[in-house]
Amino acid sequence: MNIRCVPLSICRIRKNCSQRGFVSIVSLVLLVILIFMGRGLLCFLQQGAENSYSLRQKMQLRLAAESMAEKQWHLLRTDNTKLQELQPDSMALLEKGKYEGMDYTVFARSRGDEVYIIATAFCRESGRDNLLEPHFMAKGVLKKVEEKYEWRGWAP
Repeated sequence: MNIRCVPLSICRIRKNCSQRGFVSIVSLVLLVILIFMGRGLLCFLQQGAENSYSLRQKMQLRLAAESMAEKQWHLLRTDNTKLQELQPDSMALLEKGKYEGMDYTVFARSRGDEVYIIATAFCRESGRDNLLEPHFMAKGVLKKVEEKYEWRGWAP
């Protein structure tokens, strides 16, 4: 008894049918999808790296400016002749220089019985940001009590 096996294929109806073209198209579409997903992942990683660099630079500038303001406060506690010579509602340059590769300037500004120590740190050697110069300004407040100046904290 011979039982014939009938192949269940669409290729039987079309004699010269090949599925290789369909598989090639599907694999090509999958390859294009994977390439776009990889490109999106690379763009996401690049954006994260740029944000990390920017945040690190801002943090370094903030720490440098606050360090310079506190340094000036400690210097002025021992010798406050520069503050005594400061005229009301005027500014005076206290120090200018470099700190860990960053330029900085420190000013003192008198306003009433308060003196503001304003320290600004600049990153002048940034190759990425030639148009904009990253900087941070820290302002400390001193209040005159009798003949001494007391630290009141950071000003906004």
